[in-house]
Amino acid sequence: MICAENCTLFTLGSPGNERISYCKTCGPNRCPIADCIETIVLKKWLTVNKRKKQVLDLLQRHGELSNQELSDLLDISPSSIRRILIALDKDRLIKRTRGGVCLSTAVNYDLLPTHKLPVDPVEARSIANRAVQLIQPGDVIALSGGVLCTQLVLRVRYLEGITVVTNAVNVAIELVSLPEIQVRLTGGRLNPGSFELVGRALAPSLSGLHIDKFFLGTDGLSVQHGVTGRDEDEATASRVIMERSDATIVLADSSKFKKASYARVASISKVDTIVTTDRVSQSVGTQFKEAGVKIIVAGS
Repeated sequence: MICAENCTLFTLGSPGNERISYCKTCGPNRCPIADCIETIVLKKWLTVNKRKKQVLDLLQRHGELSNQELSDLLDISPSSIRRILIALDKDRLIKRTRGGVCLSTAVNYDLLPTHKLPVDPVEARSIANRAVQLIQPGDVIALSGGVLCTQLVLRVRYLEGITVVTNAVNVAIELVSLPEIQVRLTGGRLNPGSFELVGRALAPSLSGLHIDKFFLGTDGLSVQHGVTGRDEDEATASRVIMERSDATIVLADSSKFKKASYARVASISKVDTIVTTDRVSQSVGTQFKEAGVKIIVAGS
């Protein structure tokens, strides 16, 4: 490559490790060939970041993937995958596993068992991937505790320009050090056996707040009994947040339908939307639709 001003050229490494040349005398801001060079660098930078997003999207859908599986799915070389994973690991967005990689979490949930019913991880990821699409820039959202809302917050981390209100300590921790997301943790005492804050201090801490959408996990869901939970204090906390929210969106895997737990959170008339999967029969979904609830089936 020859500079139009006939100046000396030297090489510079681009984000993709390609070597490009520009004029040492003119500099990249004044050399006639600089526009071309900057375009090359920009395109390479965009490609790398696009690949990073694609890897994160795949991990959100599949949970854990090996380097070879990522290479095959994206149709790029194993060496390119390794470089992308090194960058994502440096940003603490993924963590290495024996089988490959998965999304990172700020909390080690394996070491902190809680008294929650098990959820199929495939359903949990599917519901969370669909629910995050309901969040718009500028939204003030609230998240309860539970497995599904934990899966949701791992996807909320990649959004910008939103505010998250929560009574779940782990949800707040997952959003630490993200300047594009404002986090409001409620008051209250930590409920034994869960990550949720409950009690009298919760309601005053929400004074003056307006919430657009409340994403609520549940232990039981039926048209007759509404939304129910296993803990009375957590049910009360959820009701307080619902009262300050324009819309309540219940996240429920197939195991939660047509069941009623000990503590009632709210009647089904207080629910605007349910996000679930196609494992819930159409007849059950129709019952909720007839009750005035919108049903969103993840993956459809």
